[in-house]
Amino acid sequence: MTFYRNRPLFAVSVAMTVLMVAVAVYFLFIDAGVARDPWDVVLALALPGLVAWVVLRVGLIPSVEWGEGRLTVHNPFLTCTAPLSDVRLLGRADKGGAFEIRGIGPVTPFAMSRSVFDGRRANTARRALRDAVRQTPPPTEEPPATARRTPRIGWYDLLLLPFALSSVWAFLP
Repeated sequence: MTFYRNRPLFAVSVAMTVLMVAVAVYFLFIDAGVARDPWDVVLALALPGLVAWVVLRVGLIPSVEWGEGRLTVHNPFLTCTAPLSDVRLLGRADKGGAFEIRGIGPVTPFAMSRSVFDGRRANTARRALRDAVRQTPPPTEEPPATARRTPRIGWYDLLLLPFALSSVWAFLP
């Protein structure tokens, strides 16, 4: 299996997530002492939780892996999995990172987007993926599409809870 993730974005995202944990600990225990009621905890975790959620979705989750006849694209909100034989390259003369998956439609791998800091690795990964798609023999008969697109839901979505609760709290009488 070949795996690609934007390493500089991943590293910055890890650092930002650690920073948000430190900010939450500061708000909860150092700034005003121990929280007196549940709303203090919710308000202290609202902004760090929201920032950490965005950073996790954009920097830590996106990746692309292919090999053994399958392609899996992990974008911030969706995961697409398909056999390489169902993938058709798109873009300028079959160049670029976008492709079309039969049964799903056009897919742009978020992890392979243009990057100033990881451009060479991204270009190499796009080239290797294009070669893998081109080398996959077409099916002898037209089988039904077996591609799947599933929403990404995980523990990190709980990080939105304090922000949602603080938004409700802001409108309470």
